[in-house]
Amino acid sequence: MSDHVTVTVDETEGSAFARIRRIAVGAANGWTLGPNGPYRKPGMAGADIAHGQVRAALLHLLELGLITIDEQRLNEMRMYQPWRDEDRG
Repeated sequence: MSDHVTVTVDETEGSAFARIRRIAVGAANGWTLGPNGPYRKPGMAGADIAHGQVRAALLHLLELGLITIDEQRLNEMRMYQPWRDEDRG
């Protein structure tokens, strides 16, 4: 479905991905337990919780300068697949 080839990611312990994931998880957990998260605002829908966690994680990584958005690639994409094949049931 995507018009771009995906890249292989090294997910092994100690890899750059594993280190970035730990930082992102910390940001997501901070949001979850913070004033805008479900612990302080019970009754949030699962999708709203996921959106808040992903937003917090992406913002933190972007603000730290650890990731960037390839706007040219983003703009050139005609279609994108909103899920990973292996995650789809």
